[in-house]
Amino acid sequence: MIGPNKCQATFNIQFDLGYNPGGKYVYIHSYLDANYPAFFNCSSSTPAVNPPTHTELGTAVDEIGKSFADIGLDNSTGHGALNTPVPVTILSTYSPDPTVVLTKPSNSPGMTVTKTFTGGTTDHFVMSNVKVIFNQSCSGMLKVKTDVWASNANAATSKAQCYICAQQQIFNDPTITGFKRCTNPRLLSLGIQTSSTTPINFSYNLYKSDGDASFEPGTDDILVGSAGPFTISAGSPYADANVSYTGNKEAGEKSDIWVAVTSSESSNTILSLFSNLCGSLPVQLTYFNAKRTNGGNVSLSWQTAQELNSSGFEIQRQIGDGNWQVIAFVHSQAINGNSNSPLTYSYTDNNSANAITQYRLRTIDLDGSSKFSDIRSVRGDGQASRIILYPNPSSDGKIKVVFEDMSGARDVSLTDMSGRIIKQWEGITNNNLEINNITSGYYSLRVINRETGEQSVEKIVVSKH
Repeated sequence: MIGPNKCQATFNIQFDLGYNPGGKYVYIHSYLDANYPAFFNCSSSTPAVNPPTHTELGTAVDEIGKSFADIGLDNSTGHGALNTPVPVTILSTYSPDPTVVLTKPSNSPGMTVTKTFTGGTTDHFVMSNVKVIFNQSCSGMLKVKTDVWASNANAATSKAQCYICAQQQIFNDPTITGFKRCTNPRLLSLGIQTSSTTPINFSYNLYKSDGDASFEPGTDDILVGSAGPFTISAGSPYADANVSYTGNKEAGEKSDIWVAVTSSESSNTILSLFSNLCGSLPVQLTYFNAKRTNGGNVSLSWQTAQELNSSGFEIQRQIGDGNWQVIAFVHSQAINGNSNSPLTYSYTDNNSANAITQYRLRTIDLDGSSKFSDIRSVRGDGQASRIILYPNPSSDGKIKVVFEDMSGARDVSLTDMSGRIIKQWEGITNNNLEINNITSGYYSLRVINRETGEQSVEKIVVSKH
């Protein structure tokens, strides 16, 4: 989020494109659904029309009411070798109307495009690190429509020789949750939900990953299962804790699994990678929370998705700048230390300290090996603010931040008195943050909750001696 009704997103795109002499230069225009101009006649059988101009397209990367992404590609080089990725030149100027601002590496850092000849006349395109700005909150469903057109020349007088239009994509919906279960045979615990109150149909495919974290269906990533269609709505999600797939009966099967969801509402595919954690993590934590309650107590709660050879959980705390102390041990609920079902734990710490307190779990195996959880922080008893900064003022350029009672992901920025961004963090899900190497001066810390759009601003003073 970069404001209550504006957010920035970075994403990757993959698509196939048939090569022909009229498709040497390709343009892609994407709009929020509410801004879609219906420029092309999608029912027309005779294209070759004048392309859109600044009347429909943005003259800035965040112009309200216009396209949010305009991408031009030089596809005139023909095919590369079969199954060999080659770079594609990203155009920097939109020839039909130079006032239109294209999405390109100069305003989308790290953006790259490659294409791979897959056979016949088909190229598979991969666009990475495409950065755009939506004039809408990113916390909910984002409906998008896209036009694609091509020409045999990159000139101001060129016409759209061919096009497809009104291709609808939906971001942030449906959402995929779950994990790979370390059963024998292996199973997936899978959940799919939508914010749509109108029922939608969806299906999903499962692919065994080749391990490079890049989704390449049918080539490097092999289809191992599929299901659907199913119908879901906001009040009726899909859930199945025992999803099987081809090869899951292999002894010690260790592949990551891609879950690819398609819906009746959209032309895009939603992906989630279920990593193989079997044998590497004896205890898989779903969450660990700490919250101060009334009466000088702190309530700790956590849940495990699975436990292997688990002995239990050592609870440690650190008050202020003191040392870490062991305050309790909670035995595992898993029978003989093993469970593939969710197990929930809680503990109440009698803690009336006025200083910030940090908590962590040390998960201990039956063989004595252990691993620490992430740290959770709570305000001191009597501190009312939902965001705690300490020490403030800072004498060494270090500030610790506690986001208590704020759920979900947060975007955080540190600005100086002139408004210049000094440091920036995106998608923080932990409830604490440490900022280092701040020079002497006055600063503002802005925190935006992605789910609600709520903003908080705190002042920071750094005075190094």
